[in-house]
Amino acid sequence: MRFVGFVLLLVAASIGSASPAGAATLPGKKANYVVSFGSLSSKAGSNWVRLGAYRFTANGRVRSDTWAWSQNAPASRVGTGTIPKGSCSGTKDTVRPCEIKTVAGFLSPAPEARTGSFTLHADTAGRQYVNIDWDQTAWRTEEWWVDSAPGGTYARLTFKYSNKLTHGYGYGSNAGLTTRRAMETVSKSDAALTMTYHRAAKGEVKYVTKNWNMSEFIRCTTSTWCLAYKTPATNNCNCPAPYDKDHSLQSYIQALSSEDRRDTHWHWCSCLAKGSECHKGNSHVYPLLQIIDDNGGWRGWVGVEASFYPYTDQADPRSHDMLSVFRVTEWA
Repeated sequence: MRFVGFVLLLVAASIGSASPAGAATLPGKKANYVVSFGSLSSKAGSNWVRLGAYRFTANGRVRSDTWAWSQNAPASRVGTGTIPKGSCSGTKDTVRPCEIKTVAGFLSPAPEARTGSFTLHADTAGRQYVNIDWDQTAWRTEEWWVDSAPGGTYARLTFKYSNKLTHGYGYGSNAGLTTRRAMETVSKSDAALTMTYHRAAKGEVKYVTKNWNMSEFIRCTTSTWCLAYKTPATNNCNCPAPYDKDHSLQSYIQALSSEDRRDTHWHWCSCLAKGSECHKGNSHVYPLLQIIDDNGGWRGWVGVEASFYPYTDQADPRSHDMLSVFRVTEWA
């Protein structure tokens, strides 16, 4: 496995000294949030997504470190260096031993950093929201609803307002952003998980909610930092003859580092390999960041899809891109 050692750069020496009135309280009383957000519209060509972390401090300041993918600069799929081995792959009932892929850029440190100030407010019903005023004028202001999880060990941000982005999710706690759970722990989760996402593809933006079952995934016994699952059949996999007999889906999840929250998800329809063992074309790549509570417990992921159409024989290839903002959580 290609472990990429990287600690999110959220410890800038000084991100401001001013203390806005009332800003000493952290959103949901939590300092470190993993966030997924983007600007998604039915008009292809200018959609983008971002994944990263917001760190709030008691002096009323906030720092953002994010990865970014945009239709203005389509990114390729890249290999992670991991080929699933052991009980998770190599049989008719398990996934194929193909090198797991992610989107270019996610194997390196988050390239974007922003700083700003934040204040907490409440609407007329008493629900809290956080207002972030970024120092970088291109980003201006954004607002997120703030809710505390039952038990209080983590909190949630739900996108409220911005003239820059359109959708977003965030989850935070006081656990350090270097704290993560191994795939062994993730695979043992018996919580009822829900995947909620906004997806831009083929000229429309869809909102979808569906169940996510971790028990379906098999932990690889050789490459132990990955999980895999082959669906027996799915209505989403349809190929032209002579490849139209196999409707299964190859699905992989991999830890990208032992030192931060990064995981990645990759899946593709078996028939799209068209007689080859591994699919080399328009597969789905999903960078993920683990949600960790105050006690170090794994609570799911926030993530994005950044799957850019790799072919040039289309009049409008950007209309075939697949970009999404999503979460997989037990508390949605």
